[in-house]
Amino acid sequence: MTKDLQSILQAPEWSMDDAYGSVGSEKWNQSIERAAALLNALHSMERPVAREALADHFKEFDEANTLISSLAAFAKCQGAKDAGDEEASAAAGAVGTLQVKLEAAALPLFEAAEALPADDALWQSSPLADWRFVICERKNEWHRKLSPSDREWLSDFEEKCFLPLGAVFKTLQKGVDFEAENSQGESERIRAAKLVSVIKGAPDRTLRRNVNIGLAKSYGERAELYAALLNELHGFRLAAFGRAGVDAVDVSLAQNRMSRGALFAMREAIVRHLDEIREAVRLRAPYFEKGARRLAVYDLMAPAPQQGKNAVPALIPYVEGIDIVKKALGAVDPEMSDFIELMLRNRWVDAAPSDKKIGGAFYSRFNEFRIPRVFSSYMGTITTVLQQGHELGHAFHYWIMRDLPVVQTEFPMTLTETASTFNEALVRRYLLEHAASDAERFSMLWQELRSAANFLLNTMVRFDFECAFIEQRKAGVVPAKRCVELMREAWGNWYGDSTEGADDYLWAYKLHFYKTEQLLYNYPYTVGYLLSSGLLAELDKRGPDFMPFYRAMLRDTGRDTVDGIVRRHCGADAANPAFWETAMQAPLAAVKAFAALSSK
Repeated sequence: MTKDLQSILQAPEWSMDDAYGSVGSEKWNQSIERAAALLNALHSMERPVAREALADHFKEFDEANTLISSLAAFAKCQGAKDAGDEEASAAAGAVGTLQVKLEAAALPLFEAAEALPADDALWQSSPLADWRFVICERKNEWHRKLSPSDREWLSDFEEKCFLPLGAVFKTLQKGVDFEAENSQGESERIRAAKLVSVIKGAPDRTLRRNVNIGLAKSYGERAELYAALLNELHGFRLAAFGRAGVDAVDVSLAQNRMSRGALFAMREAIVRHLDEIREAVRLRAPYFEKGARRLAVYDLMAPAPQQGKNAVPALIPYVEGIDIVKKALGAVDPEMSDFIELMLRNRWVDAAPSDKKIGGAFYSRFNEFRIPRVFSSYMGTITTVLQQGHELGHAFHYWIMRDLPVVQTEFPMTLTETASTFNEALVRRYLLEHAASDAERFSMLWQELRSAANFLLNTMVRFDFECAFIEQRKAGVVPAKRCVELMREAWGNWYGDSTEGADDYLWAYKLHFYKTEQLLYNYPYTVGYLLSSGLLAELDKRGPDFMPFYRAMLRDTGRDTVDGIVRRHCGADAANPAFWETAMQAPLAAVKAFAALSSK
């Protein structure tokens, strides 16, 4: 990635001075030492934990959890900024060890809390009142099905053998390094971060095509390494789940606070409209190849061709891109655009492109200081403009609930993705409503179709692939060749004949498959997308009364389930496909609108 690109885009970089500054700083070391001291206190508490000591020990646990989660987020941010930062990588490993030890030390504490009668006075005040939802939730946590000795062994094995695997993916990604020619005949160096940015919607089709070729070669040559890592990750999980007698999908649903009924009701609703959703792919194909009804895989995330042609759109400087986001969100409520100003003013956003960065984008927060951060690689495309809105939606979600106890700000992935995809929807709607011509309407409806296909097809492909991989892993090691076959099968089931071939190595280059802290990471994006579509309907219905409703809903996301949120705030049943079909009306309407505009 060249400095010239950043000089054009002028994307911001974050500062860490209001947090720990750097790994190993005085602030960092003070927090590490305090966390270690609290951990020692928990290890030395009397067992079983007496009722009289329960509140004090829970305060120690709560503080330790706050510090360790904050330190882990900081190490993640530092490592994302520079994938080669060995100090950050080592710090992440050390903090991960503290987290595992904290979980082990806290088991007697939770067991004592669970034994309290429901009418015990301790439930009425902090800290147990703050933790009550999670304490009740943890009664059914899958680890609890293991014997005490198995839990102790598993915790030690997880710390020493499983969690370190999370860093292996980043190491493998360093091997992504090839040249790809762009439409100007120039050769560009492609490494992991840039590869992800190009895949997510670089406007240069020649570059996208050549990067896709390079991707297949690069990952194809090293596919067995990625397959080996995937086998290790799921092999460990299956051994543990088998010992506990639990199913991988149920473990994931518990992590995501969603019922099995709700997940499969959502899936059923999507399948009912599969042909309509596939049109979101097919309708875009002729704009790249005349008369085509199948879209090239490398065009799936492409921005709209300029004026319906294959010309490369001009880059959007960051200040212009973020202004679009601010205007779109400010049209709903000034609080939302003011928050973006706050994020930029405080230097809490890092969007400058760099070859040192890892690929992708994320939001994080430092619980010790109650401040967020947003990370991305802004490439000057409409896709990355929407990405800014997405990640800032996460940060806003946290910001309006930061006064709550930290444990009640830990929302699951399913609900995490609601505010972020709602922001994207607001930006697309704003640009569509302010379109001055059919060409501008075409461009924004294109984005609607791109999002619909990504959230309703691609994420479900990933979910089905991972479920199929786990099932086959039960019988033994799954080779790379079989991984490609499983991906093609899942791809065909969802995309049908709407694309030319499949994204064979999606399972290898997608970070989501290699996270140690989250299992079956992909379907939550579909949940968030459809919930955000429902929020648009609520906005239209409620008008000026929307923000109080929205805030109240978001503030409940750390202390309720998906099913509970839908029931309490939407008055609906998440286990009924009808709820999800209603949420799909907006994307399906966008497909019809695009078809009508295309036929003019």
